[in-house]
Amino acid sequence: MRRWAGAAAVVVLGGLLVHGTAQAGTPAVPGKASAAVVLRSATAEKDVLSSWTPERMRAAKPADIPTEQHGAEPQSHVLAAQSAPGAAVTKPGQLRPDALTSLSQSQVWTAHGQMPATTVGKLYFDEPDGGHQCTASVINSTNRSMIWTAGHCVTDGAKHWYSNFVFVPDYAGSGEPLGRWSWKSVSTPTGYFDGRDSDYDFAAITLWPRNGASVANVTGWQGYKFGQGYDWNVYEFGYPFDTHPARTGITGQELRYCTGTTWRPGIWPFQPDQEAIHCDQGHGASGGPWLDDLQLSRGWGYLVGNVSYHSDDNSDEERSPHFGDAAINVYNAQQAA
Repeated sequence: MRRWAGAAAVVVLGGLLVHGTAQAGTPAVPGKASAAVVLRSATAEKDVLSSWTPERMRAAKPADIPTEQHGAEPQSHVLAAQSAPGAAVTKPGQLRPDALTSLSQSQVWTAHGQMPATTVGKLYFDEPDGGHQCTASVINSTNRSMIWTAGHCVTDGAKHWYSNFVFVPDYAGSGEPLGRWSWKSVSTPTGYFDGRDSDYDFAAITLWPRNGASVANVTGWQGYKFGQGYDWNVYEFGYPFDTHPARTGITGQELRYCTGTTWRPGIWPFQPDQEAIHCDQGHGASGGPWLDDLQLSRGWGYLVGNVSYHSDDNSDEERSPHFGDAAINVYNAQQAA
């Protein structure tokens, strides 16, 4: 019999916690699809951590990448834009020769033990058929405990949550150089939780501290920009097990990256609320960060997107949802967690 995590009856609408069904608001309040649904862990932290043995981690499959799907009401754009910078607590990386070039065929990122790699890691979780994995990143938050990933890494989009989330930052083929961190709560937009709409494919997770330290105080953190533009110059990071188009030698055990310029796909007025980039990272890279203005001498940039899906398996055009009101609500839900 399949077991799913129970859903908490909480939505975040217009940045406020609202219990039960979201009520109709003023024109300045986002619609229900842009609200956030929140689940709080009911499993002891030690039990979640111990459930992920090295064998289970090695056997964890990359999350299935969803195809493009729509149906929820369009994301609203009425909340004030917000942003915050990143910060390094480890030695920043060194400027690489390809830092300002366009790189759509992902390459291995070798500078571990320093920003930005320390803020990116593997996210493990349980679906009804067993263990799976995605990519996630640590971002600026008051609680210093928030990571960002894709919506399809936390829910099936049919009102069922996944469970037992564990984050391993700076994974480099083996080991846990900065430890493992268990989840406290998770949020994703209603538009993804109930409908799997691709415009809402993102999520935030709050992690428990370990030995008195919050994850961001160990890894550093990336900044973010919500409610702003569609055109960015980004680095994209992830742990892909394959590529689109297909290439050999992609194992899922290495942090990989692309660089490039994003754009809003489609032709007006038929444009999804998404951003696109040329990058070939496939299964396992889901949730990986798109970082604008990543200056490697300081080690951080601004989260402006996350790996969601490819528009065609034979194309390197990759998509992220746009971070508008729904992203602000998801973020605020975890700030209050």
